[in-house]
Amino acid sequence: MQTKLPDQYLTQRVDLKRQLDQMHAGHVMYFPVFELVPDLAAMLTIRPWLDAATEKSNHLIVFVSPSVLEIAVTNLGQWPAHVYCGVMGRQSAKLAMDLGIPKDKIIAPTGENDHETEDSDGLASLLATHFEAGSCRVMVCKGPRGRVEFPKKLEEMQHDVTVLECYDRKVIEQSNAQCEALFARAAEAVLWITSSETIEALDSQLARKSESQLKVLKETATVLTTHPRITAKCRELGYAHVVQIATGIQSVNSWLKSNKKSMENNNQTNSATPAVNPQPVVTSQSRPASASASQPNGQWLGKAAFFISVLSFVLILLIAFAGKNQIEKTRMAFGERIQKESTTLDLVKEEISKSSDLAKDLKTRFDLLELAQKEEASQRASLEEVYNSLLASRTEVSLSEVEQLISIAKRQLYLLGNVKGASIALSQAIDLLEGTEKPSLLNLRTALEKDLTEIKALPSDDLLRLAISLDSVVNSVESLPMLSSAQATTDQTLAQLTEEEASEVVADTQAPAANEQAQGFEKAWASIKKVAQTVWYDIKSLIEVTKVDSPEVLMLSSRQETDLRNTLRLSLLNARISLLSRQATLLKSDLERSGNLLNTYFDSKSIQVQRAQTVLAEIGEVQLDLVLPELQATSAALRLAVAGQQGERQ
Repeated sequence: MQTKLPDQYLTQRVDLKRQLDQMHAGHVMYFPVFELVPDLAAMLTIRPWLDAATEKSNHLIVFVSPSVLEIAVTNLGQWPAHVYCGVMGRQSAKLAMDLGIPKDKIIAPTGENDHETEDSDGLASLLATHFEAGSCRVMVCKGPRGRVEFPKKLEEMQHDVTVLECYDRKVIEQSNAQCEALFARAAEAVLWITSSETIEALDSQLARKSESQLKVLKETATVLTTHPRITAKCRELGYAHVVQIATGIQSVNSWLKSNKKSMENNNQTNSATPAVNPQPVVTSQSRPASASASQPNGQWLGKAAFFISVLSFVLILLIAFAGKNQIEKTRMAFGERIQKESTTLDLVKEEISKSSDLAKDLKTRFDLLELAQKEEASQRASLEEVYNSLLASRTEVSLSEVEQLISIAKRQLYLLGNVKGASIALSQAIDLLEGTEKPSLLNLRTALEKDLTEIKALPSDDLLRLAISLDSVVNSVESLPMLSSAQATTDQTLAQLTEEEASEVVADTQAPAANEQAQGFEKAWASIKKVAQTVWYDIKSLIEVTKVDSPEVLMLSSRQETDLRNTLRLSLLNARISLLSRQATLLKSDLERSGNLLNTYFDSKSIQVQRAQTVLAEIGEVQLDLVLPELQATSAALRLAVAGQQGERQ
């Protein structure tokens, strides 16, 4: 008796019915007691739970029954590769593999020892050995009732536990025809009960149908249970023959095989019914007087015979009942022992099958090792051959380095205009080719020497250094003194006065002291001269006369000065771009524009302005309109050398 899933969940039902039909042990009745109604809203929370960020290293989803396993996995779809699946027994593990869950991700107790019983305790013990405490994020998928203690055990292991109720149960009202079919086979019925709620609901419905027939069913039917709790519930309800077996359809099949013959003998014993046939009464009519005289004796003898017959019948019934009970006890004992032996035999067969699979796996691995060893030997021979060829040709020059140096020379020459860098790269390539005797490499070296001679004949202007100097001028635009600033000439005069004073001090320290009188006179004259220069500087600073070509230069506002400096900066930047791109015409126009701005609006007496004009003049003398060699001879010789080396390898 099991729960009923909706029609779209057929994997478990079809598999169980197929395995029972393959037994050929009798009539199989599919007798669902509960119908499970999936909670689709709860199913939608599984995927977000899997995708949520967590610090736990392992993800585990535990299914407490095959029904909740099929419901959840069917709605989930593709099983995530990083998630483990925990189930309560071998039947659930087989169903999980049928639903597409990888075998190495399934954790299930096998019942092979006391620590791996096929229930929640066995799974909790197995999880404790597989994972460290607090390392898992666990979701327990269950029904509305039962399995309350299992999540608490996981929380005691310090795991992060989430409980999800995936379905609700609805009792199925059994039809009269279904119940009558069960009552008709009461003597030979074997009930497989998978939960205590199932036997309670079934018993209550059968009691409403017929109390008397239910009593016969309880006395004659055999009940197979999978847990001590279910066994105790069945015996509490009054079922006489309750046998506890391991979980899974394989245990049911094993029990049916081992107890088939004893069940047939029991059915034959129950079908035999004793019959009592009345004996005919014989009377005589020849002597009426003597008959009437012997009538009381005949009545007493008849009563005695009837009493003896009844007593004999009761004794026969008691002996038969006692013998039947003894036979039933003996049969049940033998049945349980045979069932245990059959289960043990099945386990031995499974172990033998596993050992056979392991032997096949080891043989396959051994074959793979032999194949890998052969491949390694082949690779070793190839490496030895390559090593020997390298030893034989160690005097040969690697063309890859030469080709790379030629590429560097082309970039330095064509992109940066760095003649010196290109000549250095070609010189290194020629050095690599020294001592070679191959004709193709000799031709390449000759071509390199020819192109190097042409490159060295070019003027070697360092454009990068000039560009850096121009950058320094651009950065100093803000500090260049302008003619419109009154501080320009004043600062220059102060600088001159400072230089004169310093020169006088140096002269005084170097001149020998001829006599004290002459020295005193010179000091007095120097003091008078210094006072006169200071007075003359103050008088000159009152009125400053500057000669300019256009008066508007001195009338610039602060905003106009800022715009003028920005214009000069942009002109210098354009000149830098033209220099690096070797655009002679644009460079000339940018330099002329920048020079005109410096000469017109800035103080030419300033040291900074003079340095900027020097840099512009130096850049203006650079010869950009050069006809650079194309290195055609070197490129052709390199292609021939590479082709020759590839031909030798082939």
